[in-house]
Amino acid sequence: MKKKMLGIAIGMAAIFAITGCSGQAGEKTAAAAQTTAGTTAAGTTAAAESAEDLQDVEPAGEITFWSTTEDCFADLCAEFTEETGIKVNATYMGGYDDMVNKVMAGIAGQNLPDVAQLGQRHGLAQMYDSGYLLPVEELISQDILDDILPGFWKRFTYKDTKVILPFQNSMPMLYYNKTLFDEAGIEVPATMEEVVAAAKKVKDATGNYGFTFHSDYPWYIMALMYNSGTAPVVDGKPSMNTEPVKQIFQWVSQMANADESMPRNQHATAQEDFCNGNIGMLMTSCASYAQVEKLVDGKFEIGLAMFPKVTTMDITMGGNGLGLFKTTPEKEKAAVMFVEFLLDDERLAQNCLNFGYIPVTNGATNTETYKEYLQDPNRQVVDDQLQYLGGSAVNPASSLVWGEVMSLVDSVEADANVDLDARLAEIDTKIEKYLNEYAGN
Repeated sequence: MKKKMLGIAIGMAAIFAITGCSGQAGEKTAAAAQTTAGTTAAGTTAAAESAEDLQDVEPAGEITFWSTTEDCFADLCAEFTEETGIKVNATYMGGYDDMVNKVMAGIAGQNLPDVAQLGQRHGLAQMYDSGYLLPVEELISQDILDDILPGFWKRFTYKDTKVILPFQNSMPMLYYNKTLFDEAGIEVPATMEEVVAAAKKVKDATGNYGFTFHSDYPWYIMALMYNSGTAPVVDGKPSMNTEPVKQIFQWVSQMANADESMPRNQHATAQEDFCNGNIGMLMTSCASYAQVEKLVDGKFEIGLAMFPKVTTMDITMGGNGLGLFKTTPEKEKAAVMFVEFLLDDERLAQNCLNFGYIPVTNGATNTETYKEYLQDPNRQVVDDQLQYLGGSAVNPASSLVWGEVMSLVDSVEADANVDLDARLAEIDTKIEKYLNEYAGN
């Protein structure tokens, strides 16, 4: 138990540091986690451990739901209450990083929701190791578990356990200015090498930048790692200081410095710049499609291409899932009912149509609503990419990796002479140290 508590405290401290919380407040939260993590979870002996335990339980009359969606799915919550009589007390918690911080603080203060939208980016390992995040594979209907497309589970599996459920999920895509490409006679790139070449062609032909990443650029860098057949951590060992990873950063440096086909350190405005016609290609989420269409507003024709191949196609998942937290059997029963309600095939298909997310169940792909979604050729490209869904599993060091990748991209774009070998070796050392401390070694 001592090692487990130490790991959770270290994990929380790293997450607070990456997401902007530091100093005394972060230290107090980590210390509180070390003191309290596992206390309530281990002591709640009445909590259900399987779906069978909940069969004869009368659900609670209300539950708490923490959301990363501003309206907290108000209409769906109202529909669920009307259907079941169970009230959903929903609260908007901000973005994915905000949610991680608030859940970690909730673990320390033993004040958690019954259900939460949890981003896949980082924090899931720490939440599960705390003993408060329930493994969904033990509580959710087997029919629903079996209907979820297999590729979604990789990012939501930890220690061979399905820890949260896919919900509003996305994939990285390559957006391009089809009008510009057609007029300049530039072929749509299929590999990262071709992206780099096409970016230079756009620059040479128009004077505009050819390529950029959206503001969550570590996601795309790591996606390129997976498409290179590697990952930041492979078989429990740091794997950043490798030739495939080095090549990715060399491409970034080439575009930002040698070719000047990518604006340096301007990712905060990347989507606006693309939509204004100032950049030829943009790496961003498929869930951004509706917003991009709105911002482009007919200025040019938008094209979507699959995320570029390097040596393989192993597409990572983005977005969020639904997590269940340990409380009482009555609340857990109500929470399971709510989650299963949200995972209804038609509701998931509406999620795709309304927000641009991808369907997480086979049943959702067979609905008329999803067929309507596919009438747009660009969305058909997104559907075609689903066959390659995979990426990397959850790792306790995910938060650390995200921050280090972001820092290195910033450095490489600003300075063509960054020593990549030294920096990647330094990141590997940090990952190894973190994982050893997390394990209590």
